[in-house]
This record gives sequence, C-alpha cells and structure tokens, in this order.
Amino acid sequence: MSASAQRTKRRQLREETRQQILDVARELLRERSFRDLSVDAVMSRTGHTRTVFYRHFDDIPSLVLTLIAEVGGELVAVSEAWAHTEESSPAQARKQLGHFVDFYVRNGVLVRAVAEAARHDAAVEAAYTQMVENFVTLMTEAIEARVARGDLEPLDAPQIARALVWMLNAYLNDTLGHEPVTDPERVLDAIVTIWTRTLYPAA
Repeated sequence: MSASAQRTKRRQLREETRQQILDVARELLRERSFRDLSVDAVMSRTGHTRTVFYRHFDDIPSLVLTLIAEVGGELVAVSEAWAHTEESSPAQARKQLGHFVDFYVRNGVLVRAVAEAARHDAAVEAAYTQMVENFVTLMTEAIEARVARGDLEPLDAPQIARALVWMLNAYLNDTLGHEPVTDPERVLDAIVTIWTRTLYPAA
C-alpha cells in the first residue's frame, strides 16, 4: 500500500472512530441524563480507550457541542423551509409545524439532554441558546414578510416570534424529549391551535 493510501486509510479510520463516539453518546443520552454521561461510559461502549476519546474531543461538553451542531443544522433547515414558504394559511402552518414535530420525534431526547447540559456548562448553554435564537430570527423574518404581504394583521413580530418559538421549544422538549413520549398527533394539534389562533385569529 502506498504512503498516500495509508494516510487515506488512517484518516478514514479516525473519522469512523469519531462518528462511533458521537453515535454512542447519542445512545447514552437517550438512556441517562447529561450528569451521568462520562468519558468512561462512552468509551466502554465503543471498545476504545479514554486516550482515543481525547484525540477527538477535549471533554464531554465539547462532545455535546458537536451534537448540537448536528441537530442544530437540521433544525435550521426546517426553520428556513418555514421562513421561505410564501403561502400563508392555517393548513400551511400545520404542514410546517408537522416538520418540527417530526424533528423532535427523531431528536427530542437528544435536544432535551442538550438543554439539560446547558444548565451545567456555559459553552453548551451559549450554543443551545444560539440554536433557538436562530429559529427566533427566522420566524421574525417570516412573520414580518407575511405582515408586509397583508397575509397577517400587523403585530409585534420580534416578540410574537420569540414567545412562540421558546414556548414551542419547551413544550416539545416536555412532550417528545423523554420516554414515554406523548402521541405526536396530539402534540401537533396543540401547537397548531396555539400558532394559528395567534397568527390567524380570523380562521
């Protein structure tokens, strides 16, 4: 095997190991709280040593920050889909809110664990808050655009967006962030009622 091929192989193995550590961390956060997550717990399940962990991450909070970046990217994509949808109606709101419910069905336990971690680590708190604030910004822009088009009555878009997003985040963490989860259809019905009666009172 050439030197170049060997370097490529080593790089692939490093990436595979790093991803394995992340996958195990996700699994553990579905089983236990952030406070009970440790390097030993993660690495014992991967079959690698603590030394291998520190080749990829500085500590457990840095590992969690990586997980935030992954789920945060998906949440931004869902948020942008809402923000860039020009159709404004209760039916469209239900469709878009359904995407958020789907996201939390798949990632809610992890997001709740990250929210818990944010109470114990300043860097995680900053990253988690920024993730939600990015959502607030997109929702503010979306509401302002709909008001400008005449689809919504004039309202205080920044504060309405902030209230709706933070309430949505807390509610989804509570209902879909731990076992047993609430029936997703009931969750969707509840948030659609709140959002549509706030944004489309005539409907």
